[in-house]
Amino acid sequence: MSPIELIALLALTGWAIYKQTVITEVTASGRFKMAIIYAAVGLAVGGFAMPHTAGAAALLIGGFALSAVIGLARGHYTKIWITEDGRTMRKGTALTIALFLALVAAKFALGTLAYFLHINDGAGFGEILFMIAIMIAVQAQIVFTRTQALHTDARQLAHSL
Repeated sequence: MSPIELIALLALTGWAIYKQTVITEVTASGRFKMAIIYAAVGLAVGGFAMPHTAGAAALLIGGFALSAVIGLARGHYTKIWITEDGRTMRKGTALTIALFLALVAAKFALGTLAYFLHINDGAGFGEILFMIAIMIAVQAQIVFTRTQALHTDARQLAHSL
């Protein structure tokens, strides 16, 4: 990874952590915006190399699966609530931030494993951004689904009163 890619990754990581610490409204139309940004930047910097060996394919698929699992957990542990005016808000927690950082660390660990096992996985900066995009997209969908259930519960409670 080049110094510029490392700086960009650190900047995008900082931005993602910041976005997790602020209260944001959950909307249907904007829920995948951040994931799309990460995927677009990943494509712009070259995407990722298609694997040419079984080991490289396993690392790529494993990394993407790990992203989805961490996205599920982050979506479950993101705080959500309905405001008095009926808007749904969300905010990340220390755990969701730690899970994000764990994904980035896991990607570096997978790259290190590939190096020591002499697996040329062709992984790079674009692949890391795709992994983050998958995680964010899954998280966004889980949070959105939870907000829909929260609104349904609130309507049912209101009708029972």
